[in-house]
Amino acid sequence: MSQGNHKLYLYEDYIDLVIDANGVYVDNRPMNNRKLIAHKGITNELVFNITDRDRKKQNVFGNTFSGNIINPTTKRRVLSKLLEQTTKVGQVKLVLNDGDLANFDAGLYTIYITMLKSDGTDAPVFTDQNSGLKFQIEISDQVSEEPVTTQSINSFTQSGSNVYVSSAMYGNADRNFNHSLHSLAIYPSSYSGEITIQGSCLENAPNSDDASTDWFDISNVSLTSSSVLTHRTFQVNANWLRIKHVPTAGTISKVLIRN
Repeated sequence: MSQGNHKLYLYEDYIDLVIDANGVYVDNRPMNNRKLIAHKGITNELVFNITDRDRKKQNVFGNTFSGNIINPTTKRRVLSKLLEQTTKVGQVKLVLNDGDLANFDAGLYTIYITMLKSDGTDAPVFTDQNSGLKFQIEISDQVSEEPVTTQSINSFTQSGSNVYVSSAMYGNADRNFNHSLHSLAIYPSSYSGEITIQGSCLENAPNSDDASTDWFDISNVSLTSSSVLTHRTFQVNANWLRIKHVPTAGTISKVLIRN
């Protein structure tokens, strides 16, 4: 096997788009002559430079842009997502998370960008100066993994009087937002008590206290002298999940969750 040097590259996709007050173009100078690519299984950021016809970047901090992906075979829109502002003038980005692309088959799609006008309608954002609206994007499955890794918990921290909480588990909102389905398995050992599945929508890790208002209840499980594997399937779009339980006897040896 070769032991030579292997290069890796970090770079951003920058795509030039054109806006104009009157939307009339008589020039077809090329703006984008390559297709975009987004990879399933990772987060992709496509950065767009918003310019006028003279290639001068425009101040768009107060504007709202949407990215729309079309399946060219069915002609159906398969994804519509708001673009995020960056700190630079004339620059926005489309962030495609793993969950956005989870249901996509690998292949070529078309993408176009729109800008929300003050009257609530969408205005076109052009890919060239000859009224072109769309360009190609390739959805690649080079690094896509199946199945998704199962999360495991085998210890709980006492919080309050006879109340035990798990660490925060990922709710995988970015991966799982299409159906928000979660499957949870509880492994009790002669356990009696009340178990509560909780969620949180905070961006950062929530407070670990059992009474914290960072958490909301999703589902309750009551067990009596049980050593039988217990499962629950539930739907919730949350960034974080955890288990809180109040035992009267026995223990919980393990909790598994897939989402």
